[in-house]
Amino acid sequence: MRLSGCIVVDADVRESRWDWGDNFGLVLGGEASAREPELMIIAHSNGCTNKEDFAPVVRDSRDDRFDVDFRGVNPDNCKALMPDGRRMTWSFAELGIPRQSRVVLMNRIGR
Repeated sequence: MRLSGCIVVDADVRESRWDWGDNFGLVLGGEASAREPELMIIAHSNGCTNKEDFAPVVRDSRDDRFDVDFRGVNPDNCKALMPDGRRMTWSFAELGIPRQSRVVLMNRIGR
């Protein structure tokens, strides 16, 4: 038995594109984790999202706690459909966060 199928993608569909808006309150994809030695996020993507498109803002909140807020610095103007987003990681060292620290991600998580 042979099965076949066809998928047609209309690259001009605007509803599939993520609007980065004003960089503040950037909504990330459906997952994030901060476990030493790295912080991982899944960001919404139109196909060209890279780690360099984000500026992590790290604030020392004392008592070995660091708040991290990701800001978008370059919009993703591609038109690919990426419903699962793009997974990216930053090491604690890269973010200037000492080992054994507690990290709180300030961005909203959602689809």
